[in-house]
Amino acid sequence: MKVPMRWLADFVDTGLPPAELARRLTMAGLEAEKIEEIGAGWNNVFVGHVDRVERHPDADRLVLADVQAGEHRLTVVTGAPNIAAGQTVALALAGSRLIDGYSDTLQYKTLKPGVIRGVRSDGMVCSEKELGLSGEHEGILVLEPEAPVGAPLADWLGDTVIEFEITPNLVHAFSVLGIAREAAAVATAPLRLPPTFDLRTAPAADNALVQVDAPDLCQRYAAVVVEGIRVGPSPAWLARRLAASGLRSINNVVDVTNYVMLEWGQPLHAFDKDRLHEGRIIVRRAAAGETIETLDHQVRSLGPDMLVIADADRAVGVAGVMGGLHSEVSDDTTTIILEAATFDMRSVRRTARDLRLRTDASARFERGLDPELVGPAAARAARLLLDLNPDSRVTVVRDVYPQPVQPHSIIMPFGLIERILGVAFDPAIVLDALTRLGFDPALAADDDQDRLTVQVPTYRHDVTLPEDVVEEVARIVGYDTLPETLPAGRTPPVVRDPMFRLQTDLRGLLAGAGCTETITYVTASEQHLLTLGADDQGAVGFVHRAPLADLVRLRNPLQSDRSLLRPTIVPSLLEVAAENLKHQTAVHLFELARVYLPQGRDALPREANVCTLLLAGQRDPVNRFATPGDLDFFDIKGIVDVVASHAGVRPSFDVTALPGLHPGRAATLSHAGKPVGVLGELRPDVSARFGLADHRVAVAEIDLDALLVAAQAATPEVRVPRFLPVQQDFAVVVAEETPAADVERALLTGAGALATDIALFDVFRGTQIGENRKSLAYRVTFTAPDRALTDSDLGKARGRIEKVLAQRVGGTLRA
Repeated sequence: MKVPMRWLADFVDTGLPPAELARRLTMAGLEAEKIEEIGAGWNNVFVGHVDRVERHPDADRLVLADVQAGEHRLTVVTGAPNIAAGQTVALALAGSRLIDGYSDTLQYKTLKPGVIRGVRSDGMVCSEKELGLSGEHEGILVLEPEAPVGAPLADWLGDTVIEFEITPNLVHAFSVLGIAREAAAVATAPLRLPPTFDLRTAPAADNALVQVDAPDLCQRYAAVVVEGIRVGPSPAWLARRLAASGLRSINNVVDVTNYVMLEWGQPLHAFDKDRLHEGRIIVRRAAAGETIETLDHQVRSLGPDMLVIADADRAVGVAGVMGGLHSEVSDDTTTIILEAATFDMRSVRRTARDLRLRTDASARFERGLDPELVGPAAARAARLLLDLNPDSRVTVVRDVYPQPVQPHSIIMPFGLIERILGVAFDPAIVLDALTRLGFDPALAADDDQDRLTVQVPTYRHDVTLPEDVVEEVARIVGYDTLPETLPAGRTPPVVRDPMFRLQTDLRGLLAGAGCTETITYVTASEQHLLTLGADDQGAVGFVHRAPLADLVRLRNPLQSDRSLLRPTIVPSLLEVAAENLKHQTAVHLFELARVYLPQGRDALPREANVCTLLLAGQRDPVNRFATPGDLDFFDIKGIVDVVASHAGVRPSFDVTALPGLHPGRAATLSHAGKPVGVLGELRPDVSARFGLADHRVAVAEIDLDALLVAAQAATPEVRVPRFLPVQQDFAVVVAEETPAADVERALLTGAGALATDIALFDVFRGTQIGENRKSLAYRVTFTAPDRALTDSDLGKARGRIEKVLAQRVGGTLRA
């Protein structure tokens, strides 16, 4: 927001240079982004008076103007159509650097004397564009008659403009008056308010003038009827202030509404009363299918959740955003209805976004305005309109304000200020700082401590807690006054987040395994989740499953077909794989992210950390390093095995059945009987529906939260064995359908505590072992902590293994 210093000086005399004021306000929380000097380059430019204008003797479109500016008297050749004798103008002498008014780009030129059609011209009368005030170049800039002739133009028109970055929580400072209030507080200077019209002296209108049908979206609506208006150009001082603030002048009525918006922070709008059907205002929700042509000449479709300003038959404005074209103020307007209102901030924000129409008014309403601003802003606008139109009068006022807001109080121990800031302030300093901000503080003794009661004005929505009051004291007294002290005591130890460490380790591990990390959006479509498969209870997902109806649904998704917070990442990776396999022979993908699991109605979802993997395509296109063929279940099982082992978990794989996964090619990853993940190959029909009909697709999803718990519980005490381990191989013949995991568990059970490691290294099928039989070869490592193992120890272990194998899996040992 741009704040001209001349405008600010109407309300407060800080006695500070602009740069120092900007620094102090920045230290107080209002960041000054830029300081601009209007007129800094106006050397040799003065306020001049046109004494005489006569035709050029040798040019039809040029005139000769005799202009005097103090001791400077010269003749200027100009083609300006609006120059006339008696005007006060901006006169530039030779040597001035001005903007080239005929160039489309910003170019400066040095003015030199010259001869134009036989007449010498020693200077130039300037347009607004040549001075950098605006883009207007059709005629010269005509100053007010009271401008001091002969004075440097910078003394009359020059100004300093500070541009502030107003964050959403500082709506109370989103105006010149708001900045003035802050400046008065930091500079310990009195604040002056501008003159206003006493609306209480105007007759009150009957209820028919304003009807509010949506009080939940319109907290207050005031309408002021002004008759006898004559629409015309604004005076120069008003147009200049608007231009310095970044707005162009339109006409005196519209300029007043914009001026008050900038000055008070309250957007206003003026309707031509004669163009309103039945001459009244209705504040209502838009009807389904209703349209409006806004002031930017665009026809916009409205929805039933949008608030509009209407007359008896149609919408004439989008509340808080922009007015309608058919009720705008024109040159023929004589009676206006001046609107000042407080609209719901969420409604305005949603409407502006849906219509893709953000305005200066909506930018203020979106932040939440104080309803108490409506009265003073309307009174200020009425005063300006009456001053600019001496024959006009306020005839009727209607203010619909059923539930006025009241200031709220915060009660806190006075010692809280010292406890938070670490420094004790004198009570008089604290009370003075809060009073300067417009608060009403009081200090009273309460038992063994002083208690501070602060009444917060209605325009300070951001002050709700005792800590907010402490912050206000600190920023006004000055953060730079707080003493600098070194921290005392011991530095707390750095504790790294174990989940962050696990994810970081897995990123490096999976990248080393040849996988590429993806980052996909957090929403999923209902269609994709159902395509992946729902069980008999309607639950969807993968390692985590939940009923489709219970999933968290976004009200305003970025993509309308992806409105669910995803319970699994698998559909997202399938989409990425389908796109990449259009120009690659294989993909190895993984993503470490969160999924969102419902926890009940109106409750935030549980955010679970998962690691999702996907393999598809050829294992090795040129058969250099791997067995030829397509990536399959065993490839992804190997990666999952490495991930679990790296986390310190001994993995166990069990056959499972899951919707969407190929029967016999699906497994659960578990540890100590608790599931940790799911892996398998997709059914061909499911792969085809995701655009992967020509590929086998293996997917896995690991619950990282469960894996981390298992890893922390399984962290062993590592000791170097005193005695050498012994390895023995066991070839176990079992039925073809027996899972290898069951055989491994039987081996470990039979071996007992002496077994410290086991690995499957061979699978054999053949006539030697019989039909529908297979031989699984395992290498088991035996270690005893207190002795060297003997053949007797190993023989006993082998006997127990044979017995357990026969009992549990019907297996026998091959000789």
